[in-house]
Amino acid sequence: MLFISLFVGFALGLGYYIYHTRQSNSLLQNRFNQVIGLRQLIHLLRFHRRQTHLLLYSERANAVVEQPLNESLAIQNLLRTLISQAEQSQRPMYRILMKRITVLLDEWPRYSVQRNQAVHGKTIRHVLYLIDDTVTQSLLVTDKEQLFKQYQSVWPITLNAIDSLSRFRHTIYNFTPNSLAMKRELRLHSQILRRRLDQMSILNSEPVSPLIVESLFDQFEKIDLDNSNNAQSKEQLYHFSQLVSETLFNLFDLVLADIGKEISVRLPELPVDGGKVVRLSQHNQAVD
Repeated sequence: MLFISLFVGFALGLGYYIYHTRQSNSLLQNRFNQVIGLRQLIHLLRFHRRQTHLLLYSERANAVVEQPLNESLAIQNLLRTLISQAEQSQRPMYRILMKRITVLLDEWPRYSVQRNQAVHGKTIRHVLYLIDDTVTQSLLVTDKEQLFKQYQSVWPITLNAIDSLSRFRHTIYNFTPNSLAMKRELRLHSQILRRRLDQMSILNSEPVSPLIVESLFDQFEKIDLDNSNNAQSKEQLYHFSQLVSETLFNLFDLVLADIGKEISVRLPELPVDGGKVVRLSQHNQAVD
């Protein structure tokens, strides 16, 4: 009789443990599905920023007011899906994000180039905070202290790198080739950006080769800041800033991939824009 009672107790305990483990794994998978959706939203917002930048720069923004960009429709559809899947505690932040994005998609044709960059940047930062909140909650549930500490060390560096990139872009708008002060400021922001990316690259579980960041900033050194054609210089500097942005978010993707691997959740590979970007995929790096 005692044996039967012990067996039943053990079976019930094992059943509860399996049920609890499955529930926890399902919760983690759902949360990281949400993280990937938010990361995809950043990808779309960055592409929308790039497209609207070109239209505003070429003064063709009014030509597309009557017909929304394809990226606008994709952003709205994805955001609706993310809101429907969000946990109840996060819904208010998603609603604020919805309002912010709705204003952005409606108002960007009336923005200046600089304001367009700033508003997109603030929106992307909002999405990043949602990612951070979701990842932090997930790591606290898994009780992986070392992994949590590693993520907490990368997160502020990521935000600092984004801030540094914003300041670099702000300097681009004000740049003139005959200003020594502006050249010094550009080089200073470039050095800070390089230091931030170096910090991010060495904090991954498998550190990224320093040649990746080095080859990226070699491209900045090749830009002729004394070029009398100011428009051409600004175009080259802005293109360089896009490469920095691409590399920054690819490095952050590696952080997310490390976390997913440690807590055994499936993370699909995110698309990388075409063109000359620094690609970082599965810890195999190359410049193309």
